[in-house]
Amino acid sequence: MKLDVHPDLTALSFLLGTWGGSGRGEYPTIDPFSYDEEIVVEHVGEPFLLYRQSSWLSDDREPVHFERGFLRPGSDHGDVELCLAHPIGLTEIAHGGVDGPTLELSTDRDGVVGRTRTGLEVTALTRTYRVDGDRLTYELFMATDRTPNTLHLRGELRRMR
Repeated sequence: MKLDVHPDLTALSFLLGTWGGSGRGEYPTIDPFSYDEEIVVEHVGEPFLLYRQSSWLSDDREPVHFERGFLRPGSDHGDVELCLAHPIGLTEIAHGGVDGPTLELSTDRDGVVGRTRTGLEVTALTRTYRVDGDRLTYELFMATDRTPNTLHLRGELRRMR
């Protein structure tokens, strides 16, 4: 059964689908690495999108990272809220906007990064997703207690379904 997209999600509907591809990670405190990834964005008829991300190292398929959460329309037209949980002891509340097939989100815009006692020392995250047909590209910038906001991940994925 296919659900119609909730009217509040029309501006975000370009993200719907299962996306697969690869990316490259870097940061001043680590060696660069390549990874493969899957992002699934789906809806259940309510005014939010389910978001699921999984990645693994390209060479040995070892799991690297997972994210689970929701994309929600904000209170003003074009505003978007992101609510994610990370297994590295973080929660991410980011706000941003959608402009055509581009979504920009940041914890610096009235958002927050929550950390467990043993969570990584992340203090800010900024994400940009762009869709061109069946191609999704993104960049993720990250700040920590010791490193300013710096490019961490860059990926390119294709819509698989």
